[in-house]
Amino acid sequence: MQIDAIHKKAQQLVNDGKYRQAHELCVQIIQRDSEHADAYFLLGIIAAETQKISKAIALIEKAIKFNSDESEYWAHLAKCYALRGEQEKVQELVARAEALPPLSALTIDTLGSALTRIGLYSESLRFFKQAVEKSPRHTHFLYNLGAALRILGDIDEARKCFERAIELDISCYKAHVALSGLGGISAENNHIQRLELLLNNELTVDDRLRLCHAIASEYQTLGEYSKVIEYLKLAKQKKLAVTQYSFVDDEVMFNELMEKFSDEHSFRRSQCKSDAALFVVGMPRTGTTLVERIISNHSDVVSFGELQNFGMLLKQLTKTQTKKLLDKETIQAAISVNFSVLGEKYLESTNIVNLKEKKFVDKMPLNILYVGFILQAMPNAKIICLDRHPLDTIISNFTQLFAVNYSYYNYAFALETTAQYFVLFKRLQQLWAKKYPNNFFVVDYQELVNQSESEARKILKHCDLEWEPQCVAIESNITPVATASAVQVREPIHNRSVNKWKNYENYLTEVKAILDSAGIAYSD
Repeated sequence: MQIDAIHKKAQQLVNDGKYRQAHELCVQIIQRDSEHADAYFLLGIIAAETQKISKAIALIEKAIKFNSDESEYWAHLAKCYALRGEQEKVQELVARAEALPPLSALTIDTLGSALTRIGLYSESLRFFKQAVEKSPRHTHFLYNLGAALRILGDIDEARKCFERAIELDISCYKAHVALSGLGGISAENNHIQRLELLLNNELTVDDRLRLCHAIASEYQTLGEYSKVIEYLKLAKQKKLAVTQYSFVDDEVMFNELMEKFSDEHSFRRSQCKSDAALFVVGMPRTGTTLVERIISNHSDVVSFGELQNFGMLLKQLTKTQTKKLLDKETIQAAISVNFSVLGEKYLESTNIVNLKEKKFVDKMPLNILYVGFILQAMPNAKIICLDRHPLDTIISNFTQLFAVNYSYYNYAFALETTAQYFVLFKRLQQLWAKKYPNNFFVVDYQELVNQSESEARKILKHCDLEWEPQCVAIESNITPVATASAVQVREPIHNRSVNKWKNYENYLTEVKAILDSAGIAYSD
């Protein structure tokens, strides 16, 4: 078979997600032509799709060595560096790609995705709009534009994008989920009938999960809580069956953290003096976005959203080859990393030195797992941890559609494992609070929404920030919001989410038993 034919087949296999077969063909091409740029590029795409980001970067850079005029290469290289959180590098690569017109709609969309990944949502919007202008019937581009508009608070325009994507392709299930999450649902105005009909289609496990979450979201708004549980269990049980999730794996990881930081291990603690980093952590859906909005409304603070930088940098420094960012092997190796280097690399990745603000917020909830390492790398960092009613936390996690294939949230596929995970979280929270009383501050969500100003004052004091009245006026905060709370936190602070678990009390018998056995109180 000629190289061109092999190349064409390899491209199709990559597009179909058949990476093993595509990899074999790309290797064949390189064996015949060691300077075949696109073969290296396709291998880079395969590496990126299988979470081997450093390898992907090396392969795409090799492709660029043999063909530096292909904008698609630069765009995907930017996307890979975005996965590592290297903001300056991403911006440099985006500019390089943009200087190589004409750009395809797909390349433009890829550049927008790279900027989104590093939290530059306003900048990404321009690219998503261009992609839709070039290809107005492409549902993926419409979805990405709608998602960017939602993050930036333009809910009406976001709604139009999602509705247009569904009009063009009724099976654009991500758009259905996004549309259901924009609010405005009532008995007279909802999408339930359309969504339920779609369940009759031949669906992947992930698409069924998306549809059922959309249906459950609308039934929850309508107060039909038995329907919420019915649809979520229907989809989540099927997803759980194919994930091979084991709660034991999470338990092992938490226990390893508890052991390493309960004892006095010999850490090579950093000499980093910076106090710029403010971390907001906790279980997801516990008010982390609310706290981020309060802090980032301060004149000396900027928010970078949910960064994965710290975990990825720690993984790189440990040089462990396991699939997960954090596991027992990585924790064991992390004890010996150079924490000064880790702290420096993390701060460099945020580009805080080039901004006018003095401090920044990293609002990745699951950084709760990294608290011990964060404070070895940046001893002056401040951490705010949210604590919400156990049953509200468990229900909110179970009813939330997290990133479909992000394994850290697999616990949420069942109420029981969500409860078990909460127990682990609570124990780790208590360890950090005891071990780092000057750095780690626990905020009670219910007190925060009922006594906003007094609690906000405590948060700002912990962060070494002077009080500014606008901090509690979160509805005036115009910075982007990329979390599931994007619609809610554009309203004034309210307590409507307190005690929502009571709507599901008939389904929480086993959950309560798990909390009882762990000695965790859950009364009003």
